[in-house]
Amino acid sequence: MRLFIVQESFQDKDITQTTEVIANSLAARKHSIILVTLTGKPGDLSHYSPYVTPVFLEKTRASSAAAGIARLIDKEKPDVVLSHGTASNIACLAAVKTRCKVKVPVAITLHSAVTISDTLAPETQRSAATIAVPLLYGEADKVICTLKSIEHVIDLCAQVPDEKTVVIYNPLVEMNVFEVAAEPIAEEWFDTTDVSTVVSIESEAGKSNARHHLLRALALSRYRENLRAYLLGQQEEQGEMRLLASNLALDDIVTMPGEVLKPERFLRAANVYVSTVQQDSVPAELVRAMALGTPVIALDSGAGAREVLNDVRNGWLVPPDDADKLSEAILAAVKCDRSDDTLATRARDFSQERTIDAYEKLLLSMIAERIGDLND
Repeated sequence: MRLFIVQESFQDKDITQTTEVIANSLAARKHSIILVTLTGKPGDLSHYSPYVTPVFLEKTRASSAAAGIARLIDKEKPDVVLSHGTASNIACLAAVKTRCKVKVPVAITLHSAVTISDTLAPETQRSAATIAVPLLYGEADKVICTLKSIEHVIDLCAQVPDEKTVVIYNPLVEMNVFEVAAEPIAEEWFDTTDVSTVVSIESEAGKSNARHHLLRALALSRYRENLRAYLLGQQEEQGEMRLLASNLALDDIVTMPGEVLKPERFLRAANVYVSTVQQDSVPAELVRAMALGTPVIALDSGAGAREVLNDVRNGWLVPPDDADKLSEAILAAVKCDRSDDTLATRARDFSQERTIDAYEKLLLSMIAERIGDLND
């Protein structure tokens, strides 16, 4: 298979990580991969497979990239095009459907969720979905949704036939997650002796108010359970966080070491993992903790966390601004039965191997269908 993978830029961390995994994994399976970026260039390409060919169109805007994509497709003649993100999806569809001499099947991937309330009248829901989904999406050969909630919105649109849509979760759980998690923890500041351990990993998507509520929840919980909490990862407002922890008399139980190597080790050792992410996409650390069997708590503020924790035991959703509810969830999580395997079972939906299998199967079927059409 000769595959074009198209992304707008390297600015969207979730999409960049997804396209990197797909490109490297399919290249390892002996497919020919050309990774096309519409705007900007990365500072480092060393984490890409040498069998992935990068192409940078270096446009100032993705909307002006259609002509460049068309010329590249006519020159390289890929078997199929896979695009990620709204701007790339529109540019690729415009290029293939209106400019290219070589006609190739196009699969577009939707990462952003749109919430449409079920309490609205059906006709109102359909109208909202039609506004939210670009009309050009009906020209795609396949529409890949990274969440079922996205598929639901697409299915409301008359311009996109149901048979075109498919759900493939993002590849968030690495194949070596158990191997990495089993490595020893040598950091002296990490101590689990005779305590229940709470771990949270801050990311760029975190919001300070959510981290503040976590500290307040720990202040409420510490007198009912012997706790130690480790707030790992990027923390731009660490000074503010340390001051709040001190004001809440948490200096003796809260440690903020910053970024750590191989955080999976701490996810495995924790009694509970708390995600402070407030966005629609699925937090990667959340499903990695689930894969390792660690009880998890997430904020009920986005479609991703709701979907991944739906009907899962040992997973709690709490209101984003309620420290009392978060405290109750922490106390319940540290005492729950960890022998339950529904967390790990659900996390397998986000495994890299399962995701790459799904992409490979779908793309090869699109190529076979196009060959069949040409032979008819």
